Amino acid sequence: MTTAISSGANAAPWKRIWLRAVAGLPLSGLGGWVLCVLLAIDVISVTKATDFSIRNMTGEYWLVWLLVVAVELLLAGCLVARFRPDARLLRPVEVIAILAVTAMVMTDVTMMWAPLRDLGIYLKAGNHYLAGSPVYMSAAITAAPADPKDLPYLYPPFTLPVFGALAILPQRLAEVVWSLGSVGLAIFALRRIGLPGRLAVLALLWPPIFVGVWVGNVAVPALALFAIGPWLGSGLVLGAAFKSYTGLASLWLVRERRWVELGTGIALLLILAALTMPLVGVDLWFKWLAALGWYQKSQDYLPGLYGFGLVRYVPFVLYLAASAAAVLAAFLVRGRESLARFGTATIVASPSLFGHGLLVAVPSLLSLRSPWLWLALGLLSTPQNPHWLLAVGLILLSWVVPGMRRQPQADLAVNEPLHPLGAGGEVWPDTAS
Repeated sequence: MTTAISSGANAAPWKRIWLRAVAGLPLSGLGGWVLCVLLAIDVISVTKATDFSIRNMTGEYWLVWLLVVAVELLLAGCLVARFRPDARLLRPVEVIAILAVTAMVMTDVTMMWAPLRDLGIYLKAGNHYLAGSPVYMSAAITAAPADPKDLPYLYPPFTLPVFGALAILPQRLAEVVWSLGSVGLAIFALRRIGLPGRLAVLALLWPPIFVGVWVGNVAVPALALFAIGPWLGSGLVLGAAFKSYTGLASLWLVRERRWVELGTGIALLLILAALTMPLVGVDLWFKWLAALGWYQKSQDYLPGLYGFGLVRYVPFVLYLAASAAAVLAAFLVRGRESLARFGTATIVASPSLFGHGLLVAVPSLLSLRSPWLWLALGLLSTPQNPHWLLAVGLILLSWVVPGMRRQPQADLAVNEPLHPLGAGGEVWPDTAS
């Protein structure tokens, strides 16, 4: 049980120091400004070779970002002087939030190319399935296709009747149905995780969500299955229907000994496979397994197929060790915190990772104190790059440094300004620990 700050008034000196660190007072001063500088350096270093274009105007991302931030800080400073006259300066966490949100919006603009390209892959697979033509790759690819919609389809055969049905619709109608459904499920997921309604809508601007919706990736609907995990654990197993490695989150059911829900999820997958077997046949299952092997070989020719997954940057042995360590860390705790850690472990263990693959880190991110949260969001808000490791590193560090994490019983209204969950909000509220 978390100890309230007020309870430390008569505590021993060492305990008062510990409680003070947990409350987060150091980051309201110099420590917070250091985080601001670190985020600014990161954004500039990541985007120094990136252009930012809007309409017919093009400029260097980092320079435009600095100019926009400068204007926003000036306006925010005027608002502080008007509505908070007792404060002469913006608080560090407010500056970090401005830096992060500006990067979010600018990155969204840079990523607005080839809309619904992932949905295009799914619809093409659905059309091939309906036509009886090959769906899965049968050889390694050595060059990136000119059209990203021609990238391989890698989901198991029981998904094909779903996308076949969607492909029957007129293309524009299918795109509208999928996009609206993704937006609705994203908001639903964020609300279940704990965000208030308005902030859940605004969170759609966060690049991992925005890009996931923009390209039409299944990671956005899959987030809903992860979000309802505390209530409906079988959804964690069903999440593996599209991306098998997301099944790591279902290990939480093992940790919590929720055997009925684990068995139900597995049974539902088997039933789904059995029901669709007359529609897809056995042969497609073997072709799917072969396609996974061909895709792995293709990654040797095209490292871009890894995205920015950890396995692309470190030796395979280190990748396995890091993945195992993240999973083990999730087993060391219980309740909602354990499930949040399994979500983060899924990212570490992902054999290929793109922006939308970071969505399952949301519960772990929201568990951070406000300055660390905004720093992590900022690190995840620049154009796709391996700097996600820094943000996930902050999450991993918070597992062993309690002072980086929110303390629900503390005076959060004073010490945790600008946290999306508010003064008393929790991750996965009203869920048994």
